[in-house]
Amino acid sequence: MKKFSNLIKRTIFLCMLFILGAGNYASAEELPNVQAENVVVDTRPDYVIYVNRALNCITVKQQDENGNLTPVKSIVCSCGREGHETPEGTFKTSDYYEWRKMVDGTYGRYAVRFNGKILFHSVPYVAEAPDTLEWEEYNKLGQSASLGCVRMSLEDAKWIFDNCKPGTVVVVYSNDQEAGELGKPEAIKIDENSPYRMWDPTDIYSPWITEQGDYIPFTGTIDEFDYVAYSDRYPDLNSAFGYDKEALYQHYINFGMYERRIVGAIS
Repeated sequence: MKKFSNLIKRTIFLCMLFILGAGNYASAEELPNVQAENVVVDTRPDYVIYVNRALNCITVKQQDENGNLTPVKSIVCSCGREGHETPEGTFKTSDYYEWRKMVDGTYGRYAVRFNGKILFHSVPYVAEAPDTLEWEEYNKLGQSASLGCVRMSLEDAKWIFDNCKPGTVVVVYSNDQEAGELGKPEAIKIDENSPYRMWDPTDIYSPWITEQGDYIPFTGTIDEFDYVAYSDRYPDLNSAFGYDKEALYQHYINFGMYERRIVGAIS
């Protein structure tokens, strides 16, 4: 009888705990509303990127709500060279990187993954700095030259990075007769004797473009970088990084230069 009484007491106790705890949980009807508030809709247009690896060019087409495709941009590129051919097939973009270290130790800018280790990206840089371009590789645009990725000018790589949202369809194919509806653009060639050869000519903050403009970017090394002045000039950076030399230099290389920030003491 005593065991039966204890069983009843335990059962009542557990029921009370359940009743008291129930008030701490949202009802089933409330959950969908909470989740819906956290959904972020990407409103950028839908594109399909067609990569012709035979002619080393790209045609980007915009897709409307009815599925109709309209060519909007053509790009000259470098796909994989012999033995490292860019795989054919249909894929989707996934990861996006401002800078990405490549398998050969170089760095690609505005890299967008679309098939495992295969990415869209700029022509490689020797280091994570905009004045270390492999200009000889840049002059190969329009020819097969990469280890499988799809290289292009900085301007074109940034266009894909900025405009083609995750999940964008990528079609890699071979057609040595037809470049695409918009043709194949002519690639820019860098003069080996140019003092600016280590910069991408389409980089809007490179000396190629800013020489005649009102903004001259800092192009020195981290040892030459006046990180104290940079931090003092911009309160937001001072708040975020204090006087962390490496963090401030990386911010300038990755963002500050493109925001036209000034390196140097306040006059």
